[in-house]
Amino acid sequence: MKLSLLLITLLLISGANAADTPSAATFSVKGRQLFDACGEHFVPMGPNRMVFWLDRTGLSSFSEIAKTGANTVRIVWSTEGKPAELDAVLKNAFKQKLFPIIELHDATGDWSKLDLLIDYWTQPEIAATIAKHQRYTIVNIGNEVGDKVALDAYTKGYTRAITRLRESGYRVPLMIDAPGWGKDIDTLQAAGPALIKADPQKNILLSIHMWWPKMWGFDAARVRAEMQESVDADLPLIIGEFGDRWDDSEGGAIPYRTIVQTALEFDIGFLPWSWGPGNKPQKHLDMSDDGTVEGLTGWGREIMLDETYAIARNAKRTHLQNTGECP
Repeated sequence: MKLSLLLITLLLISGANAADTPSAATFSVKGRQLFDACGEHFVPMGPNRMVFWLDRTGLSSFSEIAKTGANTVRIVWSTEGKPAELDAVLKNAFKQKLFPIIELHDATGDWSKLDLLIDYWTQPEIAATIAKHQRYTIVNIGNEVGDKVALDAYTKGYTRAITRLRESGYRVPLMIDAPGWGKDIDTLQAAGPALIKADPQKNILLSIHMWWPKMWGFDAARVRAEMQESVDADLPLIIGEFGDRWDDSEGGAIPYRTIVQTALEFDIGFLPWSWGPGNKPQKHLDMSDDGTVEGLTGWGREIMLDETYAIARNAKRTHLQNTGECP
């Protein structure tokens, strides 16, 4: 469906309220940098939140996350989500001065379900809902789609996804997770230039999930080297997920301080997993015990509030977030 038809659909859905009419401007990616709809440089920093399962509207979650100074929230969503629910969760995030990154979780680890996600995004009412909020929204096509996926299949699959979403009127950045349950940065780096080239709008973000524990050979030096490689290739990298450890073993530790400090050095956005509660059985990944700022504990409090590299001390909100308008 062409964009003009999407706008008509949108106006019918919104009752032709001028305040709900989408702006033509969206986020844009230039080189490896992201700019908001007003053209202001933006580095996403904020937690993941399992909204669809735990807080469908996001109302209780977003108000607490916003207290940390985060500028972004990555929202777990599902193909079961209705257009009205999607509309509400995107609106509620922006009301709290958080730019939403909305992702579908249905195909996690399952490459065969990529088309399920594409079909959801390209439903006219879903596409119209994204268009309504396109000024401040990023679409993460799918969470960790696929385990071991060959480079050619990965590139062709996401080229198909990009093409279909753009043909359905999407103008927002499309964020693409690495294969290998989000962890395979080599395939992501190799496919990145072709995926960017395949997008007529050249508005692509490449997301790596750094579930990279010491026992798999990911010490601080290797983590930094991988990030440096993406910077040298001018790839628009974002760290879509990471935690403090894979498990409780000595080798399960993830060099998360290196991840965050290097991301800050290179102006790479980072999104820790996850706000909490709700992680089962890996409760150690809950940054907050009860979903409030007061409930932040351990590494969650460290990353969100306390240290010099914390989100509270480094995240910057744009003029658009603070005022709702461009300067």
